Amino acid sequence: MHGLLRAIVLIATISLTLVLLPIAINVGTGGTAPTFLQPYVTWTWPLIGVLWLIAIITGLLEYRSRRTISHTARSADQPRNRPNALARIDRYLADRFTGSLASQTRLALALDVSPEAVIRPYDLLVQPLNSEVAEVREDADIGAAFDDLQDSMLILGAPGAGKTTLLLELARTLAAKAHEDPRGPIPVVVDLASWNAPTAREEDDAPGDSPLLAGFIRWLLAELAARYQIPEAVGRVWLSKGRLGLFLDGLDEVALAHQEKLAPVLAELGQRYLVGQVAVTCRIHEYEQLQHRLKLYGAVRIRPLSRQQVIDYFASGGEELAGALAAMERDDDLWDLVNSPLMLNVMALAYQGRDARDIASGVLADHRRELFDTFLSEVLARYRPSSPQFDSRAAVRSLWCLAWWTRTRAGDRIEVPRRLTPNGWYGLVLPAVGYLAHMVCLPGLFAGLAAGAAVGATALYGVAAGLAVGAIALVLVHVRPHTWWNLQQGSDQPRKQLLAVMICTGATAGLASVLFVTALAENLPAALGLAIQGGIVLVSYGLESVLSGNNRRRLWLTVRLLGVTAASWAVFTVVDHPQDFVAGAAIGLIVAQGIRFVKALPMDHLVKEERPGDSRLMDKWTVAGALAGLTVAAALGADLWWSNGPEAVLGIVAGTVAAKAWRRRAPFFAGGLSRGLHGFLLRWSGYLPWRRGAFLRYAAERFVLAKTGPGEYAFIHLLVRDHLAECDPDALAAKVDQRIAARAQRSNLARRR
Repeated sequence: MHGLLRAIVLIATISLTLVLLPIAINVGTGGTAPTFLQPYVTWTWPLIGVLWLIAIITGLLEYRSRRTISHTARSADQPRNRPNALARIDRYLADRFTGSLASQTRLALALDVSPEAVIRPYDLLVQPLNSEVAEVREDADIGAAFDDLQDSMLILGAPGAGKTTLLLELARTLAAKAHEDPRGPIPVVVDLASWNAPTAREEDDAPGDSPLLAGFIRWLLAELAARYQIPEAVGRVWLSKGRLGLFLDGLDEVALAHQEKLAPVLAELGQRYLVGQVAVTCRIHEYEQLQHRLKLYGAVRIRPLSRQQVIDYFASGGEELAGALAAMERDDDLWDLVNSPLMLNVMALAYQGRDARDIASGVLADHRRELFDTFLSEVLARYRPSSPQFDSRAAVRSLWCLAWWTRTRAGDRIEVPRRLTPNGWYGLVLPAVGYLAHMVCLPGLFAGLAAGAAVGATALYGVAAGLAVGAIALVLVHVRPHTWWNLQQGSDQPRKQLLAVMICTGATAGLASVLFVTALAENLPAALGLAIQGGIVLVSYGLESVLSGNNRRRLWLTVRLLGVTAASWAVFTVVDHPQDFVAGAAIGLIVAQGIRFVKALPMDHLVKEERPGDSRLMDKWTVAGALAGLTVAAALGADLWWSNGPEAVLGIVAGTVAAKAWRRRAPFFAGGLSRGLHGFLLRWSGYLPWRRGAFLRYAAERFVLAKTGPGEYAFIHLLVRDHLAECDPDALAAKVDQRIAARAQRSNLARRR
């Protein structure tokens, strides 16, 4: 695709150069250019130079791209590639393990063989000596079990049972072997959650691969490049030569619509590529719902922790875990919850260092929700001198928001996203953010835009032009659609500072836009400036006619276009200062577009039950902004009527009428601006951190998030993420504050003693 685009650019630039070069040479030797090009002869040679530069840069990019691909493919067998890749894999596995709760608890997990869970293939790279399925040795660790099952295994377990931990341990064991054996496969751990089963083919795909397999391989190579910096060309060569072991984590985290597709993908992958090691993890319940079983040599299930294992672990912790053991002994219901490594870790961290007598005298959690509340309250209340500190309310709100968004993305994911996406926040109803968007930001932007445009128009063409700008702004705001909502005032929203920011932003944008378009219009020949504006209007009307399915509307658009064109040309030919008329038309177009942009910013998906807004809500803000702009311009010495006659005012009216059709379609970039405004308001109201990196480190040091790569973080487990997504963030923050107060009180008592 990129190569095709570069080829198109190259052909276009060369073609234009071949057209312009004879004209430039002819003019340079005393000839003349075509009549329509004579006003622009002086631009011919600079334009040719720019076109040549574009052609050279495009050619160099194409050459570099092809050379890089060829060089990378040839260098797949370079001696340093393998140790470099293994070093990055070691670092990634160490970071994943260090940041996980599993690093706090070392338990030997028992495994049960489940041969019925998979379909045994007959084309394994390594065949056993007999046709019988090998049994996993009793008390075998994950490495021995993987070896017994011919390096082809499915790992099943309940939520929090330790599936990912076992997969990481297995990868670490095999990575150590790969360091010793130069011909052994390189184990790569890949999270399946981001796989969405693409089927579109690309030019680099192997011809014999099905569209589904080709999409899987592209996704896999992209993951290897992002996670381990293995170039895609090198990864493709290694995959075809059997030099990679694939360890795929979280089949249950793939979107439901795509989970069934992994079985045929792995089956075809085993037939067409030399993959000597494969391991996949999945929750038991989700796997049992699949119709197509994976084609692997064997499967193991992780046994739940026994009561004796839990007692032995808490007893080994001494006084540090005495509180946890007291909680277990006091409430029998907790035994049914603490049957997995995750819940054992949650229990240990929640009650670590707490006195058994304090726990025995209080109300203990007897449900998973309350236990997770206790865990989060404890870890977020702990003070770490080397860690950045965050207010508990802001911290819990941010975690809740990230958990909610992460869970509602495509698939069942735990990775904290880097940025907002178009479908990421829709459905997240936050009254505080909705109020700030509709009742503070929009009025401020309307007022600022009217003020800035009025200042510019008044300073250039007198108060009459400023009044015209204010009038058209009021009319356009009043005209449907009214995209905002009337919301009740929030109880604790920081409104005044935000309103000031929005007014300043709108005023700056309005003033800068008016000055820019008028400067552009005044520096072009009047006829050319009018022609450019006419072309823009013609394109907008044409698109509207094509996209509209209403023949009456198409007819009305045609009539209005003809009327505006005829009226504008008539005025242009009779006025004394046509340049001012053209500049005024540009102002009318830009103000109409600005009002349209602001109208497209409200986040209607945030508000579900409130009635639509009344235009009178915004009228007073628009009028106030326009009057303020007129007052400022007049105070600075602007002409109190008009400086060059009514031409600018007539142009403003003409531009506004011509732009009226644009309101039917969402403006370009409006979606991105709306999401940007939403993200800003989430941070303003405390639902996302301003310092993203510092906050993610803060949460990782408290075992709520885990670092999965450079600048990448994920929730330590789906259960933790789901609990945060479903909690009341302010109520949980209150519990964190209570725990902080209790720790401070106990510390003060200890000092007094």
